[in-house]
Amino acid sequence: MDAGDRGPLAKRQRRSHHKERPLELCYCARCKGQVKQKVATINDHRLRYPHPIKNLPAQPLGVDETVIVPQYLEPVRSGIIPDEQGLDQQSFRGSLEPQSPTPSGAGQARDCASPNPPLLPRILDNYRPPVPLGDPERLNDPEEGIEPGLLAAAEELERVYDFNELIDNSGNLDNNHPDYLFENALDDTDFGLPDVQEQDTGVLPRFDFAGSIEPEDPEEPEEPGCGLDDIDEPNNFCAAFREPALIRNAYIDAFVQKTLYRATHQALTHQLKASRRTISSHPDITIDHINGMAQTITTVERRLGVNTGEIITTFTLCPVCKRRYSPEYIKETDDHHCLNDECDGVLFVYHRLASGVCRKVSKLTYPYASPIPWLRHIFSLPGMSELMQTWRSGDDDHGIKPPVSNEDWMRNLNHNKELGNITEGWGWRSTMAGLQQVQDPDTRNVIDESGPDPPIRFVSLPYGISFSLNTDWFHATKEGSYSVGACYLVINNLPRHMRFLRENISLSIVMPGPNEPNEYALDQMLDPLIDDILRLKQGVRMLVRRGDPPVYEEEVVYGELTQHIADLIARIKMGEGAGVKSEANFCLYCRSHLSNLSVLEGYMRQGGMNWIVKQILVGPGMIVRREFGGPEPQDIFNDCLDHMWMPKNFQQLPPKLGQTRTSTKANQWKLTARVIFIPLYLAFRDGDTIQPILVPRGNRNSPGAKHQAYRAKLLHQQRQKYYASIGQANRCPRLEECFPSRNLQFHYRQVLRFCLATSILDKRNITPANILFATGLLETMCKDYITHNIPLSPNFHYMMHLEEFLLKTGSVYNTHVWAMEHANGVLSRINHNGKGGGVLEGTLMRGWWRHMTLQNLIKSLQALPNRTPDDTSVLNDLLTALRGGNKHAQQRGTLMAFIAQCQTEYTQQHGIEKPIRLSSQSRLINLEKAGLYKTVFEFCTAKWPNAGIFGPNVIGVHYLAPHGMVRNHSYVEFNGIRYGSHEHTSGKGYCYAYIDNRQAVRIERILAIEIPGTRFRGICVLVRLFQAPEVEPDFPWAAWSENLGVNSWVFGALGETITIDVAQLSGTFALFIVPTSGLRYWVSVELDSIGLGYRLDNEDEDV
Repeated sequence: MDAGDRGPLAKRQRRSHHKERPLELCYCARCKGQVKQKVATINDHRLRYPHPIKNLPAQPLGVDETVIVPQYLEPVRSGIIPDEQGLDQQSFRGSLEPQSPTPSGAGQARDCASPNPPLLPRILDNYRPPVPLGDPERLNDPEEGIEPGLLAAAEELERVYDFNELIDNSGNLDNNHPDYLFENALDDTDFGLPDVQEQDTGVLPRFDFAGSIEPEDPEEPEEPGCGLDDIDEPNNFCAAFREPALIRNAYIDAFVQKTLYRATHQALTHQLKASRRTISSHPDITIDHINGMAQTITTVERRLGVNTGEIITTFTLCPVCKRRYSPEYIKETDDHHCLNDECDGVLFVYHRLASGVCRKVSKLTYPYASPIPWLRHIFSLPGMSELMQTWRSGDDDHGIKPPVSNEDWMRNLNHNKELGNITEGWGWRSTMAGLQQVQDPDTRNVIDESGPDPPIRFVSLPYGISFSLNTDWFHATKEGSYSVGACYLVINNLPRHMRFLRENISLSIVMPGPNEPNEYALDQMLDPLIDDILRLKQGVRMLVRRGDPPVYEEEVVYGELTQHIADLIARIKMGEGAGVKSEANFCLYCRSHLSNLSVLEGYMRQGGMNWIVKQILVGPGMIVRREFGGPEPQDIFNDCLDHMWMPKNFQQLPPKLGQTRTSTKANQWKLTARVIFIPLYLAFRDGDTIQPILVPRGNRNSPGAKHQAYRAKLLHQQRQKYYASIGQANRCPRLEECFPSRNLQFHYRQVLRFCLATSILDKRNITPANILFATGLLETMCKDYITHNIPLSPNFHYMMHLEEFLLKTGSVYNTHVWAMEHANGVLSRINHNGKGGGVLEGTLMRGWWRHMTLQNLIKSLQALPNRTPDDTSVLNDLLTALRGGNKHAQQRGTLMAFIAQCQTEYTQQHGIEKPIRLSSQSRLINLEKAGLYKTVFEFCTAKWPNAGIFGPNVIGVHYLAPHGMVRNHSYVEFNGIRYGSHEHTSGKGYCYAYIDNRQAVRIERILAIEIPGTRFRGICVLVRLFQAPEVEPDFPWAAWSENLGVNSWVFGALGETITIDVAQLSGTFALFIVPTSGLRYWVSVELDSIGLGYRLDNEDEDV
């Protein structure tokens, strides 16, 4: 009888999948071999009720059983049996040499200098090797289990690791030998860099534009004067600008209601009708004007020139095979079937409108915005053409020049001169103009060849525009998994602080969901963008605005796609590369094999925080209780984060342990890498120091032990592949030699290395010498992890290529994805109706480009010859709509306002409108009543010594009155960073800061001083200094505190109140409380390069 005939009781009659095991005697200190327990209970008792080894009763050993070394015998020492091994373990505990379970043939860690050979655990004679693995995924099944003797055989010896020795001691990082440091730093073969030969640098012929220029054919707009290109000519306005000013302003009011206040279409239609009734009574408005007024917001947008139809092209995709069809084809054809063979996809259906007209509705669409009209728009904005030339600072940057090879650039490199912008790396001047891909007929290899002879440097062309492409996918809906892809273009010629502003980013493609496209669909959607970039590569004529008053001249603009900025998966998908599990082609930059990552050879230097926390610390159980009754390290770690002070505008804090399975943002991991070494020190230490003890591996049913076994088996498999590939399979370590290290000092030193390296690299400006030092730390970290049997993801291998690409692009801030993730955040917050089939994607695209068309409207209003007060009023409303309704300082505002208001070097670097902005609400303060008159008077006389400021009983020129001249503010924003007053509710979250580089203070008051009738205005900040300890505490990070940005202070100790000028404020920090055996300390960690998540609400209460 089959299973289907057994009836409703069949399910209950089936045998349980759990193994039925008999009860066994428990030999813990409580049961003493007299009570039978379940296996799980026995394992639990081993940890809860340990007893000394001398009192351990002997257990009977069967013929086929393996000797088990109980973990509770030596919870913090080696698991090797002294009697069996015959070794004096004490002689090794003080050694600086870490044990390397890797055989000598695989190489040693670079900081291993001891002559003593590594010691491996002795495997007992009756130990049986584990059964060969099947599917690795089955290792997650608890029923698979772990070989009983495997954890005991995998134990390691205790070793001491010096936290002051983070760099490699082999001498490869000697800063006194610059010629050696950068020798062969760039490998042409591995990285696909063009082999540029020495060129004749004599007189170059002028580059011939005419023969390669493809003229741009302007399209006829439906309504004269409403096209994007027509706005290049300042005297051509859209249709609304040919109507009376009252009607035009009514249109703008309706548009602002939609853009800024999100009014519905019905509400806007009613508003337009009401405006029509009101305007009709005006004597200057005729009946023809009234009859011609727009009555819907769609018509209003068309007449104002803010409709996105002139920019966006909507293509149709076959819902089955994803073949692309142009809107012209869909408009003309009557055949709704896909043209691909053996595809039965339906392209469109007919919908009958209320008017009786049949309309074609595509079943799947995607929007595309060409970079050519976008560049036309950019070059029509005031100051943009000049800003794209600001990088030309050297004598070699003017006129037509030959390319500079990377070898020549390296020979002339100043190792101590900072690199910041992408224009300062070797890649900027090495690109040749007119490059063409040519296939060798013999080898069939594709190579790049320069069109002009001799070659010409691309950026030396008057308008040679370098692009960066970013691609990413995100969830467009709050519920479900509707994934939408977006492609952005940015202009590298712009200064870095303006490059990633929303108004300077082109959203080129929005790829339809709900799933990510396959290779064919991706090719079909990218084809129009590739065609337009190839057209720009040959040159396109455009009107370029220069000067003030503006002068428009036709120029030839060239475009070159320089780099693709994306995360790993998006890079693989866009480049059609092999996956991260590919053995031979997992790396996009070299020919390393995936199995090489299991040995040192995978990390030879020619997103690690996530992996370190999840897979190295939490997963294997490194953050577990180390002894019975002791504190829980995870609770200590999380409690430290709970009591950490962070500026209030940091909205995404480091994740707590136990919460790392949830979605964690990139900025959270970035912040974690900056501060994790402090809570980890509190979690790992015993007393005031981290001891070289071994964390117990746990019983074989614990999650930590299963994780270790799973990772050890994967590492063993990869090492088997590696040694087999080099013909030395007999040298592969055994499985028990692949278990990870449990040494607390080792793991803390590795985390400290990572934090130090990322702190150095995560700078907007960095010297080549620091690049080399930091990447050397990462290399040593990776090699030590592999030496200690801790498998790493491919991302750690990619770190080995950081040096080359940082030298090519200047700094991480020219290639990081955080700025583009902000663009994804803006795009994902655009309102949509959630409809699929391309409707949602079209809504997102139009919402993005409406920002650009809004700039066109502002420009048209500013160009009005006789602007009225009403015109100025609606212009201010539009400027507010462009800023999103907030006047916060960081990366906001129009380009016109930005160019006019950038004043300091810092604001130019970071993209801030005004260097100083006070809270909008304040109150006058009576200085005598507050006991501050003498303090403020001394500040004024020191700030303006020749001004003749005087007070009571003093003769002078300008009188400082006790009341009416000083206002109390809750916060001040200086260079884009908010600093708050400790005495105000809304300022207390920002009250700690650095002054004069790294002197920590608490801000007590922020006073704005203005002496009427004079130019004497200033901001006085009252602060109390943190107090440095008499003896600097010996924390593990003490030797590297300068690079980590860490300072220690006496807990709770603040000096007397002093006054400083607002210009002395120099940054903010995270503040920790670190208790020791005798004292408590404040420890501050600077946050100079962490992006601020600015709050958009106004927090000016209680001033």
